[in-house]
Amino acid sequence: MMLPNATGIAAGQQWDTAHNLKIGGVCTVLGAVAFTTARLLHGDTPAADAEAALDFVASRPTYAAVHLVAVFASMIAMAGLISLIKSLTYPTARMLGRVGLASSAVGLAVFSVESTSEGLALPELAEAAAKAAPGGRAELVRAAHAVAMTTHGPSLVAMALLYGVPLMLFGVAMTLDDYPSWLGWAGTVVGTVTLLAATGLFLSPPLFPGALLYGVLGSMIVQLWLLAVGVTMLRRAAAYARLGEEPSARITAEADPT
Repeated sequence: MMLPNATGIAAGQQWDTAHNLKIGGVCTVLGAVAFTTARLLHGDTPAADAEAALDFVASRPTYAAVHLVAVFASMIAMAGLISLIKSLTYPTARMLGRVGLASSAVGLAVFSVESTSEGLALPELAEAAAKAAPGGRAELVRAAHAVAMTTHGPSLVAMALLYGVPLMLFGVAMTLDDYPSWLGWAGTVVGTVTLLAATGLFLSPPLFPGALLYGVLGSMIVQLWLLAVGVTMLRRAAAYARLGEEPSARITAEADPT
C-alpha cells in the first residue's frame, strides 16, 4: 500500500498517524453499519398517504428509537471523517476535506431536528389514532400529513448537506492525495448524484420515488462508500504501525547483536 513520504516520517509520527487512522476507521465503519441497520429497521414509510403512514408507524414500536440511532450513527461516521482529514497530506486536499466536514456538520444539525421531529411526532399521532373515534382519527391523519409536509424539505436539505456535498468534496480530496483513486472517484460520483437527486426532489417532488434517494442512495450506496473508506483507513493504520515498529526493531538489534 502506498503511504505518503513514509520513509521521512519519524517513528513517533508514524504511531500517531496509525492511531488516528485506526480510530477514524473504526468510527466510519461503525457509523455506516449502525446507520444502515437503523434504516432497515425504519422501513419505507408511505409518506404520501398519511393514514397508511400512521398504520405503518403503529406496527413498528422501534420507530422513534431508530431515528435517534440514525442521528448518533451519522455523528460517529462524521468523527471518522475528521480523522480522514488529518491523514490528508496535501493542502488542497485538506481544504476540500474541511469544507466537506463543515457541510456535513450543518447537514447533521438539520437531519437531527428533522429526523427526531418526525420520529417522535408520528408515533404519538399513530398511538392517538389507534384509540380515536372515526371523526377524531381524521383530524390526526391531517396532522400526520402536516408533519410529513413540514419535514420533507429539511430532509432533502439534510441529504444534500450531510452526504451529497461532503462525499463529492472528500472524493476529490482523496484523488488529489494518496488514497486509492477509485475510492475517491466513487465518492465524487455518489456525492454528486445524491446532491442532484435531493435538489431535483426539492424542486419537483414527483420527479422520482423518494425511496431511491433515502433508501438506495442514502441508506445503502453512501454507507457502502463510508464502509470502504473505513476499511481503507484501517489498512493504512496497520501499514503505518508496521513502519513504526521497524525502527524499534533495528535499535534493539544494534543494542543486542546476539
